[in-house]
Amino acid sequence: MSSNFKAWSIMNEGLNNRWLMLSLLFLTRLSMGFQFQSLGSVGPALISGAGLSNFELGSLIGIFMLPGLFLAFPGGYLGRYFSDKSIISIGLMCLCGGGLISIASSSFDIMAIGRIICGIGFVLTTMYFSKVTMDWFEGRDLATAMGILIISWPGGIALSQAIHPLVSLELGWRGAISTASIFCFGSAIAIYAFYKSPATHEFQSTSIKQESNLSLEEWLRTILAALSWAFYNAGYLVFLSFAFLALTEISVSTLTAATVLSFCSFLIMISIPLGGFLADKFSLHKVIVFVSSLIAIVSLLLLPLGNFWTTLCILFGAFGMSAGGIIIALAGKAMSANRRAFGMGIFQTIYFFFAAGSPVIAGWLYDYVGSSNLTLAFAASLFFLAWLSYFFFIKAAKKTKSTLQV
Repeated sequence: MSSNFKAWSIMNEGLNNRWLMLSLLFLTRLSMGFQFQSLGSVGPALISGAGLSNFELGSLIGIFMLPGLFLAFPGGYLGRYFSDKSIISIGLMCLCGGGLISIASSSFDIMAIGRIICGIGFVLTTMYFSKVTMDWFEGRDLATAMGILIISWPGGIALSQAIHPLVSLELGWRGAISTASIFCFGSAIAIYAFYKSPATHEFQSTSIKQESNLSLEEWLRTILAALSWAFYNAGYLVFLSFAFLALTEISVSTLTAATVLSFCSFLIMISIPLGGFLADKFSLHKVIVFVSSLIAIVSLLLLPLGNFWTTLCILFGAFGMSAGGIIIALAGKAMSANRRAFGMGIFQTIYFFFAAGSPVIAGWLYDYVGSSNLTLAFAASLFFLAWLSYFFFIKAAKKTKSTLQV
């Protein structure tokens, strides 16, 4: 009787600890979005104070994503030689150091070096924040946990948009950006001091040794999962970049458009973890992905037409993005735990490729046509491809007689 009670206590402690660990991961991961958005939030002050052009400012923002194209795949090998918390802490320190380098000079070249270092940190943290969350929630509540984790990125961006312009008024653009570096430094210390792997619990006596090879089935599932996540994010990036222009084209005022799109972003932050929770609670993974994708596609296709634009924006935010937690959770189901670090390198490489390329294609389409119609249709096609990749992932999992719930 007492042994059963002790076993139950250990399992219950593990259950509580995994949500505690998720809280730590969420709070520290906010610093990534906070650092990324810092330049954009003080853009006018940078242009006037540092003498940057709009093109240079945009380039500095985009450079942040550049290292992901080259470092995500080799970054997966680091899990064989360093602990997860060490890699995350190093990544956060890169985000801290890169931010400090960016404010050390008004030179575009120096700022670019700082942003590249930030980008290196972003690659490492993005990969391993996801990995450790999958380690903790493998087999239970994974879509819920991933849904909560990924909204920390837009949450950090929202914090930057609210805080950095105000700090810039008092302390200048350097003072504002330095707060992001302080946040990243504190997050690195917190991760290194308080994070622990689930493998250190009593009911898991051995650490997971990482391997750098995938089976043919794991390669297929990893690629399909990565494509679904990449297309989903690519569609969202195009929406973020061109929805404002689409609304102004149909004579919506600047203030109204900004207000509605901000509310849309708020709805997205609620809908993603809620979609993951409902999927895990009622086994509605496939239904939610299909309905969410359909609503996103219809909303994007109809938005440039000008009818019911407020409703369409609300539908997109409340339902069109709700599959995010379910889709990112595919990464944890695509590969075994002992190959996850290597597999996440492959996964993130595909993600960064499409995340970097889709806004460029969308911008070219906008210039070619002169309106947002074809651009948002392109975004709609990306959401369709996200659903299609998810569908083929399910087929692949069934074909290999996977026992994983998708």
